[in-house]
Amino acid sequence: MITVNKLKEYEEYQGYYDGFYLQKVKYGKNLISDMEWKMVSDLTQDIRLVQRNLASKEFVNKLNMKILERCDSQDAIKYLEEIAAKGW
Repeated sequence: MITVNKLKEYEEYQGYYDGFYLQKVKYGKNLISDMEWKMVSDLTQDIRLVQRNLASKEFVNKLNMKILERCDSQDAIKYLEEIAAKGW
C-alpha cells in the first residue's frame, strides 16, 4: 500500500533508485519496498501521460482504479500526482 511517508522517501531521491538503494535498502533503513518503488515509478509515469493529455479515457479510468487500489488515502493520491507533475 502506498502511503504519504513512502512517497516522501521516493521524493527524497527524486525517483532515483540506485541512490535510494545505496543509502537506505543496503542498510535496511527503507520504508518503501522495491515492489512499491516500482509501482510508484510506473504510476507517476502514467499520471504524466494523463496530465499531458496523451491518454485515452479508458486508460484514465483504469489508472484511476489502480491508484485507488494502491494508495491508502486521498492525501497519498494527491501527493502522488504532485510528484508526477515534477517530471524528474
